[in-house]
Amino acid sequence: MTKLTKTEQIIAEKTVCILLIRGESPDGKKIYAYLAIRADKLQGFMEAQQSGTFYPEDHGMVLDSGEGEPSDEIKQKMTKEYGFNHDAMLDLATPQSAYNLSSNITAYAITAENSDKKSED
Repeated sequence: MTKLTKTEQIIAEKTVCILLIRGESPDGKKIYAYLAIRADKLQGFMEAQQSGTFYPEDHGMVLDSGEGEPSDEIKQKMTKEYGFNHDAMLDLATPQSAYNLSSNITAYAITAENSDKKSED
């Protein structure tokens, strides 16, 4: 696992990311979960996810979950309560992409803040 610099680690420990995770239950049904996870834990989470069966709650706090896809009501709740932007989601497909996000989290935060300001104008 690639290590964050000391500065990156401090910032990542204080940053919480909200993930929308999609997968299958043991009986083959499509499921989803919104997970609040510290940025410094993203890379380990991605490695666990690639290893097969895993439990999101072992890596962060499950904010909501269910079968199928999240309803419009759930999406609105996640946006209102946690600021989750479904239109600006990043696809974290590998542990390396999680590391890249964690190591440069301030750039993503600034980009998100600027896009929020533009949408208010």
